[in-house]
Amino acid sequence: MNIAEIKEKYTCLDYLGDRVVRKTSAGYLARAPWRDDVHPSLTVTPNGRGWKDHVTGEHGSIIDLVMRSLNTNDVRRVLHELDTTAISPFDQQLFCGSKEKGNGFAFIEVMPIQSRGLYAYLHHRRIDTTIARQFLKEAHYGFEVRNDGKYLYALAYANDRGGHELRSGSYKGSTHPKWITTHFGRDNAPTVVFEGFMDMLSFATLCGEVRHNYVTLNSIVNIPAAIEVLRHIRGKIYLALDNDEGGTSATRQMLNALPTAIDIRDRFAPAKDINEWLLGQ
Repeated sequence: MNIAEIKEKYTCLDYLGDRVVRKTSAGYLARAPWRDDVHPSLTVTPNGRGWKDHVTGEHGSIIDLVMRSLNTNDVRRVLHELDTTAISPFDQQLFCGSKEKGNGFAFIEVMPIQSRGLYAYLHHRRIDTTIARQFLKEAHYGFEVRNDGKYLYALAYANDRGGHELRSGSYKGSTHPKWITTHFGRDNAPTVVFEGFMDMLSFATLCGEVRHNYVTLNSIVNIPAAIEVLRHIRGKIYLALDNDEGGTSATRQMLNALPTAIDIRDRFAPAKDINEWLLGQ
């Protein structure tokens, strides 16, 4: 192949492959092959023909990308690399809907909890950190691509469709898609339903360990999805939603659909929710 044939046959997305992490409003975000790019800083144009390194300012075509990856100016090495490497066509369908309109995240990376600030936040909420680590990760995120390596961080709680609820002392948000989270790992154990994961963790903390199966709505708009799952539960179902107008309405809706479920909100009254009750102990 010559240069023209390479540009016709391959895109930067094809070459980067699984280094592409998500679709953005500007195209795609990817990890640079030439460094340990923990916080992805390479952007690729929507058509995959161009790229830019937001750390160094470098940019170019597929040829320039492979040259930079191989640390060479020899086009013959580029030709040999592309002739001998198995490169699969980039599947844009894998990234369809990966960025929720209005979220504005330029990047987000999820990893085990390591930040002292997040552990301090859990202590502030009186959550048992040993229990928390069973359910939570740490998310590093930003609303714009940066070249200084800085990022924001929050606790990340995954839902059943790959989205995350994000919480810290200064931020409350979520990534697409918004959905319920289920934890069904205990045979013959009752299932407890919560509005948010902080209440789920507070409940487990009060129990001293994880003794039940859990369903977290993550939003009361997800009640229909939760009901559909809970219809198939044979054991006891306890509803531990909030002690407010929204929680009352949501509880009523769930009891209408699941008449054998048991409302246990009175156990935490007059607190608004379980975490508030825990903080008052």
